[in-house]
Amino acid sequence: MSKFDTAKIFQTYLSHQDIKHYLDDLLERYSSKIEIFSRAVSYEGREILTVRICADVQQKRPLANRWCILIDAGIHAREWITVSVALFVVQQLLEKDEISAKSFRNFEWIILPLLNPDGYEYSREHNKMWRKTRRPLGPKNTRRCVGVDCNRNFNVAWTIGSTRFCSLLYRGERPFSERETKNVRDLFRKLRPTCKLYLSLHSYAKAILYPRAYTRTLPRNWQMQHTIAEAGADAMKKATGVRYRCGSASTVLNRPIGGSSIDYAHDIEKVPVALVMEVASKGFHPPEPNIQKICEECWVGIGAMVNCLAGSFRSVLKGSGTLHLR
Repeated sequence: MSKFDTAKIFQTYLSHQDIKHYLDDLLERYSSKIEIFSRAVSYEGREILTVRICADVQQKRPLANRWCILIDAGIHAREWITVSVALFVVQQLLEKDEISAKSFRNFEWIILPLLNPDGYEYSREHNKMWRKTRRPLGPKNTRRCVGVDCNRNFNVAWTIGSTRFCSLLYRGERPFSERETKNVRDLFRKLRPTCKLYLSLHSYAKAILYPRAYTRTLPRNWQMQHTIAEAGADAMKKATGVRYRCGSASTVLNRPIGGSSIDYAHDIEKVPVALVMEVASKGFHPPEPNIQKICEECWVGIGAMVNCLAGSFRSVLKGSGTLHLR
């Protein structure tokens, strides 16, 4: 694709290259509201693109009451629908001018629409169920296994994860062994202390989850996080009838998970609200005619959660300043 018909963007699953073209097209048309940059390159040399959206992206002087939302998608390669949802958030903020909405304009939206581009492309071209990154593992002359599960690779309860190279859940040789997870870590560090909401998009368990994933011991502010998650679930149920469960990740998934991004965000980087949205897509690759509907439903939930945070928990929103991400 060279020039994009927005009406067709959410009728297919875009390649990494097409995603880049689409974002470049948006940059041409909305240069006052969007910045696109890359802070990392994947093992196979693909840019891991980061999008920054705010009402005045060119503003040089820090603004009061400016907070940050960080959203990522495609952490697991096979979860194609999450990439579409992240791009839909970008489209709504820019093309539908949702960034001008009262509660949204108090935030800078930092979006990684495709966190794991190598795995995603491998899933698209070779093995639809591929989950991990694509870095070869082990000694150079005996590399039989490939890839690390990014959502087991963060430095929080990392030792819980699988040590088997060939496991779909392999945690990596050490925390942040992957360029992809290092990139997220570096973003968190750059965003301190302005990042107030982290949302990681997954599929397809129909749930909104909050910490902790590695233990059933809840964080001190679990009630606030539960309220925000329920705001999203209730809005989607009202709009479409789809029911999302809400709860801590370890409780809803009924197993401990170490090295997860939400636990790292909350426990280590002190982001007050760290959520996973498990998109209700009835599979990792729902039929292309269903993409638009699923994206619209998720946007209703995401918007409701942001409105809940901005409207009901303003005491959490402390710290300000325009973010300098380069």
